This record gives sequence, C-alpha cells and structure tokens, in this order.
Amino acid sequence: MDKNLFKIHSTRFYDVEPKAIHSMAYESNRLALSRSDNSIEIWNMEHSPHIEKLIPGSTEGSIEALVWSKGRLFSTGLHGFVVEYDLVALSPKASYAVTSGSAWCLAVNKAHTLLAAGSEEGYVCLFEIFEEGLMYYKVLDKQEGRILSLSWHSSGDFIVTGSSNAIRVWNVQTGHAVNRLSLGRSDHFKETLVWCVCITDDFVIISGDSRGMTSFWNGKLGTLIDEVNAHKADVLCLCLSEDQKTLYSAGVDPVIVLFARVTAGVRNQWIRSVQRAIHTHDVRSLVLAGPKLLSGGVDAYLCISSYPPKALSRYPPLPQAPCVQMAQGKRQLLLRYPTSLDVWQLGAAAPERSPTQRQYLKAKDDEWIVCATVSSAGDYVAYATESNVYIYHFIQSAGTLELKKLLPPEEVGTCHRMMFIHHSKEPELSARLLMATPKSTLQLVDISSSQSMKVVHTFSHDSIDRFVMEDCIHLMDCSSDGQLAVVADHKSNIVVVDLKSFKVHATLPRYKSHPTALAFNPSSHLLVVSYADHKIVEYDVANRQYTPFSKKLSEHLPVQWLSRSCAVRHITFDVRHPDVIILHDDSVIYTIDKNKEFSEPDAKITKFDTGTEDSLDAPPVPFKAPLSAQQQKLSTTTTAGNSSGPSSSCFGMSKKYKHLAYFGALDVGGELVAVEVSPLALEKHLPPALYKKRFGV
Repeated sequence: MDKNLFKIHSTRFYDVEPKAIHSMAYESNRLALSRSDNSIEIWNMEHSPHIEKLIPGSTEGSIEALVWSKGRLFSTGLHGFVVEYDLVALSPKASYAVTSGSAWCLAVNKAHTLLAAGSEEGYVCLFEIFEEGLMYYKVLDKQEGRILSLSWHSSGDFIVTGSSNAIRVWNVQTGHAVNRLSLGRSDHFKETLVWCVCITDDFVIISGDSRGMTSFWNGKLGTLIDEVNAHKADVLCLCLSEDQKTLYSAGVDPVIVLFARVTAGVRNQWIRSVQRAIHTHDVRSLVLAGPKLLSGGVDAYLCISSYPPKALSRYPPLPQAPCVQMAQGKRQLLLRYPTSLDVWQLGAAAPERSPTQRQYLKAKDDEWIVCATVSSAGDYVAYATESNVYIYHFIQSAGTLELKKLLPPEEVGTCHRMMFIHHSKEPELSARLLMATPKSTLQLVDISSSQSMKVVHTFSHDSIDRFVMEDCIHLMDCSSDGQLAVVADHKSNIVVVDLKSFKVHATLPRYKSHPTALAFNPSSHLLVVSYADHKIVEYDVANRQYTPFSKKLSEHLPVQWLSRSCAVRHITFDVRHPDVIILHDDSVIYTIDKNKEFSEPDAKITKFDTGTEDSLDAPPVPFKAPLSAQQQKLSTTTTAGNSSGPSSSCFGMSKKYKHLAYFGALDVGGELVAVEVSPLALEKHLPPALYKKRFGV
C-alpha cells in the first residue's frame, strides 16, 4: 500500500443522547450550565470555549437554578437544598435546607453578601454568604403559590418575585411585600405564570410569562408601562445587559428577540428590535458574556451569538474528552456513556467484516461514570464512579470470553482520570494503572493477576519530588516505552514523571492559557501540547527544553488556526509518519507536517482530499450495520475548485465530519479511526418542537 494512503474507519455507532440545558450562570470567563441529567458543566470562555470540568449528575431531585458568587458555585432544585460545589474535587461541598421543600429559583445580590431562594410553598429564603459557607438569615412573608423567578435590585434592599398571576416587590429589611402587580390572562380558566423577571436600577420591572408576553412595569407605582407579544408561546428566560440598554427574551418559541432602550424626551421606552432563530427547540436560559449572548435549551446545543456584527458559534452536546478510548493492539474502541460502557471490535476493509459490539458494562446502581480506560491489548477495562474504581480482566478461553472482576487496594478511592501504562519493550509490566485522584495526586497501581494488587507509588504534594498540581488533573498520557507519564491541570501545570524511578522528570514552563490536549510522539520522547488559545508547543522531554520546530511554529501559526472557536480535543500520530502531528476539534481535522515549510500567517490552510463518497449531510449509519474502512489520501494537493493555499504548507485540514468525538491512529500504521456523532443522530432523541404555521404549508 502507498505510504501516503490511509484507511479511515468512519464510525457512527456512538449513540450520544443529548441532554437539555436547564440553567446557566456566568462569571469571570467561566460558564456553569446544568443539564436535564443533573450534571453541571463548567466551561472556560476565555479563549476558545470548551468544557473545563464536569460535576456528575445525581438521580435525586433536579437542578433548576445556578448562580456564581466570587468564584463559588451554588445551585438549587426540587430536592429542596441550596448546594455549594467543590470545584477541585468536582462534587457537592455542602448543602443547606430551603424552608418548606422544593426550590425553583436562586439569585445573589450585587454585593455578594446575601443569596435568595424561591420555594414551591411561596417562601423567599435568604442566606448570608461567608467564606466558610452559607448561614440562614431570614425568610420573607409567605405568599400564595410557588415562586418561579426572582431578581435583586442593585441596591440590595428590594427583591422582585414572579409567581402565578402576580409579580411582587419585597422589602428585604422588613420582609413584607410593598407592591403587587397583577397580570392578565389569555384564558379565563388558565393561570398566567411569570417564568422570569429582572429589574433595572431605575426600578423598571421586566417580566416574561406563559402568554408569550414581555411586560415592562413601573415598579414604584405598580403600573404597566408596556407589553409586547413577541413570542407565540411561553417566555422562559430574560437577559438584561450590564448597561441596562439591551434586553433579550426567548422561550418555548425559540426565537431570540432583542429589545433596545430608547430615550424619547424625558421618557424611556423599550423597542422591539432584531430577532434571530438560532435554536430549533425551547430556549431555557440566556446569559451575557460581554458582547456575546450565550443561549441553551432543549436542543442541547450551547450557542454563542453576537449582533452586530452578526456571528454564531454552535457547540454540540458531545461528552467531555476523553469519552472514547482505543485498544490499539486489539483494534477495539471503548465508548463511555454516563452510566455504562461499550466495547466495540473494529471491522476490516472487506465489506463482510463489520464492527461488532464485544462487551457492555453497566455501572452499579446507575452511578455516574467519571472516567474509563482500556489497556492496549484489550485485556483490561477500568472505570471510576464518584465513589469507587472498578477493574475487569477479560480472559479468552476455549473460544469464550470470561469477565473477571478485580478488587482494587483499600487505599484506592475514586479518580478523575485513569490510563493503563503500555510497555512496548516489557509487556510483563503493562498491567499497571495510573490514576489521578480528586486530591490532585497520582496513584500507580499494579493490577497483575500473578500477585495481589497494590499501590506501587503515589505522587503527591507532600513528596520531595516536586510534584505540584494546583487544580484537578484533566489530561494524561504515557510514552510508548512506558517509562514516562505526563499530567496536566487547569492551572497550566504540566509535569512529566518517571514511572521507574518514581521521580518528577521535568516540569514544563507555565503558560497563560491552560492545555486542552497533549500526547507523546510514539517514536520518541517528544511531547506535543495544545492550549486553549490554540498555541501549540513541542517539548523535548529528554533534554527538558522546547524543540527548534516548536519555536518556529509559535511564530508562524496561521491566523485561520488562531481564529478557530473550538479547542483541540485530541492529538495523535501515525507510526509511519512520526513527523506529522494530527489534531482535531469538534468538526475539523488538522495536520502539521514538520518536514514542510511554513506559510505566511495570513495564508489560508490547505484542505486535503478525503477521497470518500460520504456526504457531510449523509444520514447516520444504523447501529451494527456494515461500515467498511475507506481508503483516504491525506495529501495536501489542492483539489479543483478548492484552492486554499500553497500545497507546500505544513498545515493541512479536513472538514469531512460534523461532530467529531474522537480521531486516533492504530499502532499498525496507515489506519485511522474517526468516531462521529451525526447531527441527525442527536436530533432523533429530541422531543417535537413548537409547531408554527408557515406560508404555503
């Protein structure tokens, strides 16, 4: 086979079920969003938006509201508690009961001293915020009906709440309602629910309700200023800009409507302006991050839009990487789901050799699977839940596959990341598992069946080997000879450890942005790291310095690359081309050929020909249907009508895939694996959208 030809296994059997976005909160380049499975994603928005951390979901209650307070995250829901989270251990830190059960809404005052929660029984509970935690302060007078929404006035002296058929203004000091605003009904027998409220500094109250009305009230006099029927169904969320001159609204009718504040003489008036159809289903939450509007809802996409200039970026509900692991020696894929694992055997180039499902593992009591890994030989699988680590050994005997459960040592609790150490030169040492614990330490466990399982070594802050991690470890990889391992945290600490001498081998210089992907070159001890701001470095671990190529690359990164809105998810190498770095994000595959010359930074990146008949809009292949491996030529030859730069450029790209969860290489060379989640496959899980009568339909 030609050395420039590759076989790409294009797989679409990763059945990701999209989970609706319920609520969002933004503070200091960090976005917290909760989904319908009660998980919380922490997104880093500073450079290229991406999931930084994931707090596993709980089967109890739900998360109805989120709020930040000076770097601390709080939530509330139908379980009836205000919960604070540990953002390093990625678990609940403390919980505080809300008066009389379930809570629907949460808000913090401008001074970040008080937190208010609105309950099902009509109470507004106030908590004081201290460094040690929350302390119950007081409860306001009980009202009729549940409190669905609330908002603080900037002075901190008043709270506005929305409920059934009414909006109330509360005096925080006295605990009494000082005003009640009554809403009309679209149907005499149907209540009007106020789903969202906000208030300006000059006491204009803005509400969105179940009639599809966006109403503007004089909060001092309790009179209606204006109401606009901008939506055909319930208005579920409002978002007021920091200068209070712009308002966004959306809801069951997913059209996002912009209102602009106009001054006419001495009167301020809100005028309906631009509207955009960004989502296909209900929009549940809107927040502003500077000039950009963040929106999310039932379709599970996080959308970032702005106007003017008109721009839109859509981020699919792909699981946080790494969600796919590969047993290169056995050509197997491990797919991680929230509560289960799938192990698939890849097929071959012949049409009759289709991929088959080899194993299915279900977590006990539907616990959330935090991370999982498979050994290179495919004989071990391990995964971690919030409380335990589970290790299984696959034993092939007499044509049958036996699954043996191994008991980890007592000192092993749970972990955030794990991987099996692969020893190409010493296979007998391959049965070792490296785990990153919630305490930001590393545990190396020997799981060999010939002897009792034990913790070989623990890299911790207290040790004398200078192993320092300031945040949770989210990236790890090991060299092909199994001697070195590298780990990274969200504070840009990247440490290389020696797994034979159990010492810190090297520490990379800290960078202003944190890493999103890293990988060892299988042919050497060269480490490639990609950061959130798209900076790429190559580090010579043996000599403890950046390579000359890395320094040149930093000066010649294409503008098109730096302007990408998605972070790199994974880095891989093909053993036949050790000088070619392969990277991918949610939708684009990039190659960097170290043997080619750099182009000018403003030159367009060359698109290489994928050479397949697959269309980008092709429907997903049914599960377990024949999926033949397709020969694809990864050349930088410019195709007709697709000229995008000189063919000698070291950068190349392909946009064949829509939502790419994983793209990696097999160790045999010349074979790549692409795990794609088709947009149509996501859409099939969604409920029906709001019906709209269209002209001629």
